Amino acid sequence: MALGGPNAYRDAVNALWERQPVTGKFDVKLVFSDPVDPDPSERPLVERIFAAYRLAKLDQAKQDPVFLPDGGWKNVTESAYAHLIEGNERDDIDRFHYFLSNFGAWEQPTGIGESWVFSKLRASDRKRRHFERYKMPKLIQWWQTFESNGRSLSELSMPSFGNQGGALVDGHRILPESVFSEVNARLLTGFVDSERPLLAELGGGFGRLCYFLSRKISNLTYLGLDLPECLCCASYYLMMSFPKKRFLLYGEGDLSRDCFSEFDFVLRPSFEITRLEDQSIDLFINENSLGMFPADACRLFVSEICRTTMAFWHRNHEVRRDPMGNGTTTLVNREYPIDRDQFDEIARYCDVARLVGHDRAKIKSDMYWYYFRRKSRRV
Repeated sequence: MALGGPNAYRDAVNALWERQPVTGKFDVKLVFSDPVDPDPSERPLVERIFAAYRLAKLDQAKQDPVFLPDGGWKNVTESAYAHLIEGNERDDIDRFHYFLSNFGAWEQPTGIGESWVFSKLRASDRKRRHFERYKMPKLIQWWQTFESNGRSLSELSMPSFGNQGGALVDGHRILPESVFSEVNARLLTGFVDSERPLLAELGGGFGRLCYFLSRKISNLTYLGLDLPECLCCASYYLMMSFPKKRFLLYGEGDLSRDCFSEFDFVLRPSFEITRLEDQSIDLFINENSLGMFPADACRLFVSEICRTTMAFWHRNHEVRRDPMGNGTTTLVNREYPIDRDQFDEIARYCDVARLVGHDRAKIKSDMYWYYFRRKSRRV
């Protein structure tokens, strides 16, 4: 295999995997549409998001540079979210609304979904057929075999707000990533036992995991912390998905203990993490983003998470380091400043999504989940 280069083993295992039969029968159709015109009836909601974004950008510029996007995220923000940025600079809410209506079908990588992948699948008959006949059916088959416990595929479905791409599977609109979000959300329901649990997420994207958590924990309070651009997409998607829930956006009220009893969703720019009270969060969640931060930013956020939470569940790189533009690299899991005198490591396990979903034999995809729980009770 060494003669075949560094990817030969991965390609061989993937080829064997693809040749395993799909035993279930699924009607799978790729979903990816052209951009749509914004719905004028959404304007009051979009105006709230626009006002929150404009204020967040003003205040973000006043923060320590450690809170600014860097490396690959800086490039993604400046390119994929240009409509939001220019909408703010030009006071053009129509341009802003257009992006929110179509972020799920954007052909540039946004860092919060795989719309650009679906765009490529649609452009190639061969790749589309492979997705519809093998990749998506195998994923659904795995879920039905090991995770469904007889439940319907409707458990994996998500609303299409934002013009979401993905797949129609036996009539259910399902994103490939939503399969694992459903599994993880079900797991997390066993990690919280308070009457009204407060879950915080750093870097929640457009709210995919939050959506499934909210379906499984009806009395959940959710705090989303992210870059202002990503936060716009999360605000739009979650407000459209849960129109009867109470939302607090940036600039609409203070971030205090009281706001978590008054609102179901509190969505704030990530630099607001320093304003949280000690040990005020029941569970803090992070998928991927800590492993993409510069080292100093990662240390700061992990320290703030440990200060504010009773438990911490995260998935990031175990051995792989990403180079940063200044000659430094990102941190790996063992280097996160988690005080073992304060927290017990309850679980550490390899991310099953990397084993089932894609790159099954690629050691560089070394994502591991960790679950830490505070030793002491709340002060």
